[in-house]
Amino acid sequence: MTTTELLNALPVTTWNHLRVNGAPKEAALPEKPAAGWGETNTIYELSDGVRCTAILPQECTGEHSGLGKEADLRIHTEANFSRFFLAEGISHGITYLREKLDQQHPNAVTHTAIHAKAGSKVTFVQILQSDPEVEGLSASLTQIAAEPGADVTLVQLQLLNEKSKRYNGVSVKAAKDAHVRIVRAELGANIVVTGARAMLGKTGGEFDLDAIYYGDGDSILDFNDVAVHTGRDTHSEMHNAGVLADRCRKTLRGTIDFRRGAVHAVGHESEDVLLFSPEVRHRAAPLILCTEENVEGQHAASAGRLDENVLYYLASRGLDPQRAMRLMVDARFAPVVDQIPDETLRDLVRESLERRLEHAQILG
Repeated sequence: MTTTELLNALPVTTWNHLRVNGAPKEAALPEKPAAGWGETNTIYELSDGVRCTAILPQECTGEHSGLGKEADLRIHTEANFSRFFLAEGISHGITYLREKLDQQHPNAVTHTAIHAKAGSKVTFVQILQSDPEVEGLSASLTQIAAEPGADVTLVQLQLLNEKSKRYNGVSVKAAKDAHVRIVRAELGANIVVTGARAMLGKTGGEFDLDAIYYGDGDSILDFNDVAVHTGRDTHSEMHNAGVLADRCRKTLRGTIDFRRGAVHAVGHESEDVLLFSPEVRHRAAPLILCTEENVEGQHAASAGRLDENVLYYLASRGLDPQRAMRLMVDARFAPVVDQIPDETLRDLVRESLERRLEHAQILG
């Protein structure tokens, strides 16, 4: 059995010729080297109200991420960095997890879990970077359990170089009136496979996902985000904005699953993609599943090239096409970038985008 078929599987399969049932073979999770993954250059900084434990909280287990059960198990068993966090009370700071791929530490297989106790409020920021020349691998599993009334924000900033591979699984369990929010920026790596899955099983549970991505060159981007509603009055919002250039291939699956018992549940999902080249391959698979009455579900997907009228207008105001392109990308990405709770990191994201856009070409 290979991992390929199990990565980012669509919850309900469709025609194989559409090529959206799972991640492509080229994006398979690499096998563990004979010598192992080695050590990782990963550090963490705790905020007030958060402590670290070596024991995986039982509350965080039992649900798989969007990557799939087999991928989760591999990351769990092969991890060269495992840390688990317990949040109690209102944390006024930020807990950071910083990962750096370099020549001495090219591989990071990390397993983290966040157990937010009832009524707690906490913000975690995961930052992934790499040296320019390293051909690295980052594979991460983050498991979140939010007890009643808890408020959890997870910010994921992926700024790897174009030679690296990125695999990112997130699982969420939201209890009564709990709110889990993910802010995700996938702005690097040659292969990106990311999947978040939220289980909203109790009354009033909420899940928000605001994500941006940038793909260029011959990169492969593959996303699988799922919100499963089984509790009454649960709410999910999943929104993506992306830019694709050159010969990039991207697939995004967004599923809202209303199951029996999810009375008055609400789920919305959307994707807005800007295309710089006619050679990109863009696939979207928005999906709503429903076995319960009296629910509200909406999905939308749009893709388009740079508006020539807008470019002409900006050029008439003295802006060259490259600068105009940056303004339009900034406008798409700003709602997510502005949610990053650290000005230094917001600047880091903007600088990374500016470097990528310097090499982008606007093709008709």
